[in-house]
Amino acid sequence: MKNKNLLTMKQPELGRKIYELRKQKGLTQEELVEKCNINVRTIQRIEAGETTPRSFTIKAILEALEANLDNFTNDVTITNEDKKVLNVAWIFGILYFVFGFVETIADIYQFTGDESFFNTISYSAVKIISSVTFVLFFMGFYRVAKIFDTQLLKIVVLILMTVYVISSILDVYVINLADETVIISAVGELIVFGALQIAFGLSLLQLKDKLGTLIQVNAILEIITGACLATVLLATLGLIFLIPTILIEIIVLYKIARS
Repeated sequence: MKNKNLLTMKQPELGRKIYELRKQKGLTQEELVEKCNINVRTIQRIEAGETTPRSFTIKAILEALEANLDNFTNDVTITNEDKKVLNVAWIFGILYFVFGFVETIADIYQFTGDESFFNTISYSAVKIISSVTFVLFFMGFYRVAKIFDTQLLKIVVLILMTVYVISSILDVYVINLADETVIISAVGELIVFGALQIAFGLSLLQLKDKLGTLIQVNAILEIITGACLATVLLATLGLIFLIPTILIEIIVLYKIARS
C-alpha cells in the first residue's frame, strides 16, 4: 500500500466508509479505539468528516477493521443503486448455479433422445429460465464494469450475455435435427464459450489492484476453465472447474455489494 494513494482519500467519503465498515463489523467507536489505539475523539471527527487524518492513522483504522485497503484507495463510490443491482445479481447467481444442474440433466436427456422427463416444451422452459437467471446474474458484472470504468469487461459481459441467450435458442432448435448437427453445434458452443471465458478472466484481471486477491483468483479460474472448454477434449474438466468458478463469481458480487 502506497502512502500517496492513502493521502488521496477525501472527506467526507472516507469517514462514511469507515463508519459503514465499523457498523458492518458490529463495533462501537470505543471498541474500535481499543483495536487501533487511536483517541475516540479522533475517530468521531474522522467519521463525521471534520478532519482529514494522516495516512498512518487511516491505515491503522482500516487494519483494525480488517478491511481490504485497496478498496479505500480509489476515487470510486458504490451507490445504493449499484448495491441494489449487485444484490439482485448475486441472488440470481445462486439461482443460476442451482438451476444449472437441472439444465445439465435436461441436456443429457435431450441429447440422448429420451423425452421421459423433458419434452420439447419443458426443455424450452428450462432454457428460458437458464437464460434469464444468467443475464440477471451477469448484469452484476456489467455494473462492476461501469463502477470501475473497465471498458473491456463491459464489452465481454455484453457479448457473453448475448451469446448465452442465442446458444439457448440454438439448443432448442437443433435438438430434433440430425445427430451430426447437434454434435457440431455443441462443439461450436464449447469453443466460443471457452474463448469468451478466457476473455472474461483477462478483463477481471484488470481489477486485481482495486478488488484484491479474490478477483485475481476468480480471473485465473475463468481462464483455466475457458481454456479447458475451448480445447473440447478437456471440456469435462472445464465443466468441473466451472462449479467453483461460478461460486467465486457469486462471492465477488456479494462482497462488492457489501463494501
